[in-house]
Amino acid sequence: MATSQYTPNLHLNAWTDSDRPKRADFVSDNTIIDTQLGGHIADSAIHLNAEERAKLTEPFTFALYAGSGETTRTISLGFRPKFAIVFKRNVPPVVYSGGVNIVNAGYACYGHGSSTGLSVTGTGVTVSEAAAATDGVRVSLNESGSQYTIVAFK
Repeated sequence: MATSQYTPNLHLNAWTDSDRPKRADFVSDNTIIDTQLGGHIADSAIHLNAEERAKLTEPFTFALYAGSGETTRTISLGFRPKFAIVFKRNVPPVVYSGGVNIVNAGYACYGHGSSTGLSVTGTGVTVSEAAAATDGVRVSLNESGSQYTIVAFK
């Protein structure tokens, strides 16, 4: 006699003492388990791949660089940041000196713009250094000998 009771979720056999299980009952249960579990494992929409998992466990990174004085310089981070902040260490973000605002920090948001002097690339950021001010502003994100920090979000 087949079972008269079943589990609530997968509708597997839940035999009572008086039931007499048959081989077909086990095969049926195994087919249900395999279909449900196999479908779950194969559903890539509900599971994270390695890149997605890394974004959750390491959502941002820090990098340091020494300014080279070049007008523009690309710094590779190994990924395209969604958002990046660069700042010169041990100075305020903006310093007013001799009638010029010297900008020592910048931000960039992939696909949504950035501040002057910083942009997102395919694998990192590009920073710039201006020798002279334009409209009273001089960008200083690659001054020779200065130290900079990058905070980049994946």
